Amino acid sequence: MNMPKVSVVLPCYNVSKFVDPMFTSLRNQTLKDIEIICVDDKSTDDTVKKIREFMKSDNRISLYKLGKNTGASHARNYGLKKSNGKYVCFLDPDDYIDDDFVEKLYKAITKTKSDVAKAKFKVGDKYWKTHELVKENYLYFSSEHCSAMYNKKFLLENNILYPEDVITGEDVVFLSNLVLHTNKIITIDDTCYHYVRREGSLDSQKLSHKMVLSRIKMLDYKMQMLNEHKFDTYTDKIIFIQQHITDQFCYNVDPNRISESDKDLLFKWFIKNRKSFIA
Repeated sequence: MNMPKVSVVLPCYNVSKFVDPMFTSLRNQTLKDIEIICVDDKSTDDTVKKIREFMKSDNRISLYKLGKNTGASHARNYGLKKSNGKYVCFLDPDDYIDDDFVEKLYKAITKTKSDVAKAKFKVGDKYWKTHELVKENYLYFSSEHCSAMYNKKFLLENNILYPEDVITGEDVVFLSNLVLHTNKIITIDDTCYHYVRREGSLDSQKLSHKMVLSRIKMLDYKMQMLNEHKFDTYTDKIIFIQQHITDQFCYNVDPNRISESDKDLLFKWFIKNRKSFIA
């Protein structure tokens, strides 16, 4: 059996109405030597049925059904474990990518022997700024995890996985861990990941108390990394604090998304950890 050049991992949960654009863009990829790993996280809609329909016309797709709903982190980690490619992308099934996304990232990551190759990230008609900042310093890679291709060996050797006890914000923990281990991220300007903000997604919901607790767990992970890592320069430490911790904290205390009691809970977390920000 020939190993695919790239494994594409899709964590799937109740996305039957939204997956067509992603599967169309995967079918149209200019690099054909890929595998598409779908991990169904115990969907209650027609997600599995939809994936099986795509499988009839594309033998590169495989489907794994989890026995219980465990969250996107476990689904991504499970997909990584099942992957056969040397390189891996973690995409969300309700978004889509340019037709040359996989090929351009693959060529860049192999040519430069980088740990990560990152494409632009677009929401509607606007490109997010993270991509340009990463060119200045890889520590700015604090969001847009789906816009990249990763060297699988690099991830596994450094235990860079998605935290399975974090149900929202797991992607930014993954990236915080990643930037503290990598020395080489290549950015690609002429291909793009398209993020589709839809009603009902975690990003559009008001945060429940359970989600707020998960966000605090996410921040705890980042604080542990901050306190344990030896940064090359003080500037690097400040960038990590700003991009990976304080910016995330500010995002989470949005008064339109959380209750007053949960806002107080987050501020208590900040006060408890404030000394680490200035040490």
